[in-house]
Amino acid sequence: MKRLTLIALSLTVLVPAIVRAQEERVPLARVGATVIDRATFLKRYENAVWIGKERSGVSIVPKHAFLLALIAEELLAHEGERRGLDQERPVRPILEEIERMLVLDALYRTEVQEPIRLTEAEIDSVARLRLAPVTFAYLTIGDSARAWHVYRQVQQASDPIAAFDSLQQALGQAGQLRTARWGELYEPLETFLYAGATPGQVGPPVSVDSLYYLVQLLNRATPALITPDAWQQARYEAGRILQERRERARFKNFMRRFGAGKTAQVNDTLFYRLADAIRTQLTLRQVQQERRNRPRYPVALLESDREALRLELDDVLDAPLIEAPTFTRTLGYVLDRLSFRGFELRSERQSVPYRLRALLWEIIAEEFLLEEGYARGLDRRLDVQQDLAMWRKAYLARGMRKVLVDSLREAWRGQLWLVNLCRATLSTKEAATRLQQRWMQMPESCKADSTPVDTTGYRLAPTLGLVGAVAVSAVPGAVLGPFAESCLSEAAPCWRVYRLLDRRRPDDPEAAFQEAAREEVNAYIARLAEQRGVTIDMEALEATRVTPINMVLVRLLGFGHRLLAVPTVYPLIEWFDRMDKRRLYAPL
Repeated sequence: MKRLTLIALSLTVLVPAIVRAQEERVPLARVGATVIDRATFLKRYENAVWIGKERSGVSIVPKHAFLLALIAEELLAHEGERRGLDQERPVRPILEEIERMLVLDALYRTEVQEPIRLTEAEIDSVARLRLAPVTFAYLTIGDSARAWHVYRQVQQASDPIAAFDSLQQALGQAGQLRTARWGELYEPLETFLYAGATPGQVGPPVSVDSLYYLVQLLNRATPALITPDAWQQARYEAGRILQERRERARFKNFMRRFGAGKTAQVNDTLFYRLADAIRTQLTLRQVQQERRNRPRYPVALLESDREALRLELDDVLDAPLIEAPTFTRTLGYVLDRLSFRGFELRSERQSVPYRLRALLWEIIAEEFLLEEGYARGLDRRLDVQQDLAMWRKAYLARGMRKVLVDSLREAWRGQLWLVNLCRATLSTKEAATRLQQRWMQMPESCKADSTPVDTTGYRLAPTLGLVGAVAVSAVPGAVLGPFAESCLSEAAPCWRVYRLLDRRRPDDPEAAFQEAAREEVNAYIARLAEQRGVTIDMEALEATRVTPINMVLVRLLGFGHRLLAVPTVYPLIEWFDRMDKRRLYAPL
């Protein structure tokens, strides 16, 4: 009977978990062989900022737009992978750095976080201390011998509180009092104040930086009534602080043990050449800041500066800058790592070599840790692989978008004109030729009897195809064509004749380019969607419950790194307007 009861209880626990897992695997969209399921959608959507997200509870529009953007990311990433962008700059170094960060985090969790297990009794004990704030007087003294002398004076006094007060006044520190809770103080001071000290008792001097602190307990409060909410809050805070302290102690022990006997050398010649190159770039950056009436400091290297450094040091990028018994790291590798850390001088007193040397020693320490992480196979852990796949997809999509935009910028060089044309649409080349000859004899005419004529309005010339390429070098009033073009309402190509009404430069050429490039990228995504047979399940999407709060969460990684909880999603959604909705909403 007991066995049957146990099985029944197990089923009541397992069934909801199985149902939740099945719900998370519900497909919302298919992109070729890839499925975007509910779990993937929620992970990205709920940890991001999205326009209209706060209305997700009453409208499907923001969820739909976000899913379209995820589909666009998938399509661009697949194309980027096909082209091998993950093996080229700048995508490859970025993905390699993210992998290193994730491996370091896995090592930190294995060695520092995961072994720490707090008991309920431990949390309760410090939560009680958290609810009992202490009030104390304190003195700061710069000399160890004098601090101990003052300590003995107070201990020997018949009235310790009065004696401490007199010493405060004599040392010009009268009235130095503070009330604090457990977890808000330097631990050696806190240990004395909470470990059975009585009012009036003075603790021995404690060294903090370059000063010695003496504290005298005056009062420890005991709350008369603790509400359940206050108790739960105190337990949460106490558990978090205790976890952090245990982690910090375990981290110090691990680093002390791990770093024993490890050595590395830095090539001085390359080091100073790198330092000189960085100093040159920072000087140029300072000059630019001064021209804009900005302070000289802080000054930092920008992305363009990092590429300039690679060009200047191109002849030695493959030379070894760091050498250890078990690994060698080239100057090019170190430059990539420095670019992710950033290089900044915050004051004129800081020198480039000093800052660079500090960063190199940080990198060397990480290289030893990475060596350990890879030796343990942490890069092959499922959670690391899943996170890396997510970031890889996001950066492949960004890289592919950049390739498309850069190719458009090159192809459209010198063609960024806004042109306004009228156009007549005809069914045969002969009819189009006759109209072209008629327009040639009738300046400024856009009339064509019964032939449909419309006006394009001001459009960026490159977006109009062949006629746009001709229009940028034509004079207003010129007749262009006939051109064979595809017409949506006709199965066969139609013929068009154009007249250039006006041509002018856009007020903001870069903004005009970006808008037109966005249209072209969306058109490209629409073609990819047609090729890969994208489908969306609107019912499953509508049934997906979300947290409609705009937020960007930062994930704190082990060994001092930070990473967004999920990559940002670029809002490419206009490709949807170019799709056949009947095929797009086919059953999954």
